[in-house]
Amino acid sequence: MSEEFKIKSLSDFRIYNRIAYGLLIVLTLLVRGSEITKSTYFLLYYLISFVVLLVLDETVFKPNRSKLSALTFQIRICLFVGVVCFGAALTMLPPVFLGALLAYIFFILAEDMFFSDAFNTMFNYLKRFSLGLYAGIMLFVVQYSSQIKGVWMLLSIEAALILASVFVLSYAFYYRAIYFLDDRYTRLYFRNADMIAENKKLMNFQERVEKVNNEINYQKINLTKANDDLAKINEETRSLIDVMKYFSASFDVEKNAHYMLSNVVNIKETGAVALFIDKNVYMNEEPYLEVISENTVAETLLRQDIYNIYEAIKKRKSLAPLVLCDNYDFKYPFLTGGNMCNAVVFPAYENDYIYGVMVVTSSKYDFFENGYAFYESSIMDFTSALISDRLYLQTEDMAKKDGLTKIYNRIYFNQFYPELKEEVAKSGDTFTVCMLDIDHFKRVNDTYGHLAGDEVIKAVAKVDNDFAKKYNGTAVRYGGEEFLLILRGKGVEETLGILKEMHEIIKGNVVEFEDYRINVNSSMGIACYPETCSDINDVLDRSDKAMYYSKEHGRGRITIDGREGE
Repeated sequence: MSEEFKIKSLSDFRIYNRIAYGLLIVLTLLVRGSEITKSTYFLLYYLISFVVLLVLDETVFKPNRSKLSALTFQIRICLFVGVVCFGAALTMLPPVFLGALLAYIFFILAEDMFFSDAFNTMFNYLKRFSLGLYAGIMLFVVQYSSQIKGVWMLLSIEAALILASVFVLSYAFYYRAIYFLDDRYTRLYFRNADMIAENKKLMNFQERVEKVNNEINYQKINLTKANDDLAKINEETRSLIDVMKYFSASFDVEKNAHYMLSNVVNIKETGAVALFIDKNVYMNEEPYLEVISENTVAETLLRQDIYNIYEAIKKRKSLAPLVLCDNYDFKYPFLTGGNMCNAVVFPAYENDYIYGVMVVTSSKYDFFENGYAFYESSIMDFTSALISDRLYLQTEDMAKKDGLTKIYNRIYFNQFYPELKEEVAKSGDTFTVCMLDIDHFKRVNDTYGHLAGDEVIKAVAKVDNDFAKKYNGTAVRYGGEEFLLILRGKGVEETLGILKEMHEIIKGNVVEFEDYRINVNSSMGIACYPETCSDINDVLDRSDKAMYYSKEHGRGRITIDGREGE
């Protein structure tokens, strides 16, 4: 038995011993008090013996004992059995008390066996046989020697031998029980150890299985995310292909820009996106800006700050994207005040020259966690299309416009003028054609040379083009020194006021060529549909005739069709 079990049992045996000694003391007093025996010696001997034995047991089984001594219990059993049996030699014991003593001896023997650390030794067998024989002799042979004579004394001796045999047999039975239980405990222990080992293996296996399952689940999650990312990439790629197809079929830069921005919004679900293109990038004389936004605040902020953002990008001299705001952390003083969680600027560049910016914003957290590839691809595709569009526009512009004056030429006029007349006729708008001719232009060429004449033509063409832009009209170089100003939606009187201003600017314009200062004047004619001409097909011819009337009647004047005499 383990020391821990023995130590835990000490307190229980202290209680059992107290009960046993208490009962024996009470029994002693009862036997003497009932006068079953009248021996005062009996009373004194056993009272003193039981008290002394109780005190000794309290010492042996004291609560703070940390270890039990096998020798202590060897001495205890011999001493206690000797003391209680010795009293039988001094006086006659009543049968009831004799039975109590036998029970007490077996109790003491049981305690010795319980706390003994050595079993199945010859010494233990001899010790228990000797104690049993001693107790039997003292309790039976000596006790009844005066009452049984002759051969019947053998009964007492046989009783002593039986008691000794009972001691030995009880010890053997106890030992066998302990051996059997110990063997069973050992087998159960090792079986339990095997089960613990197997259980540990199973737990390790289970942990590995769980780890594998977790890894599989993790891989599934990664695979699902990879599939989602791949599907998203495929969607983005297809959308970029569609955008390129649209670019290839269109040479309108502004329509292409709108289509590209719409694709970014639809694919990425941005909060707002804006594209700014500087002037003179694709035949545009003014900067271009388009904003697509889900709320007016973001749109207002983009329109307000876009030019400053563009200037900051140009000063930075880097083609990499610029993060304006990262999860509500504004790194630059742009676009603040709106519900923008993220904002990034993507430079639009051609051969390291930054010509514009695309700004993408969102109110979503970690919006750009997958990178900028889609946005950079979009702006690069747009740049490629812009280069092609610009070449096309330049080629078209060369075909449409006069090489010297850069305003529309006669060839383009012959293309768009019939369409314009058709539109005006359907809409019922007012339609005015003004024809202008430079006065004494042949004299300029003859006097100053053709290069000087070219400078005069360019000066007049510039004034014509400026007024066309100012009043939403069209300027055309119709002949060598003849020009047209076509105005839609303006009547005779309004047009006359415009031409008077235009005439004064031409007249006051002095062309400087080499060392010469050349004064310029012009003759003009006006025809208006339907005010002066009921047939729209006659407007051009009538304006030409009105202009010739001005030339034939003094030059430097404006003539209105139908009102030549005024």
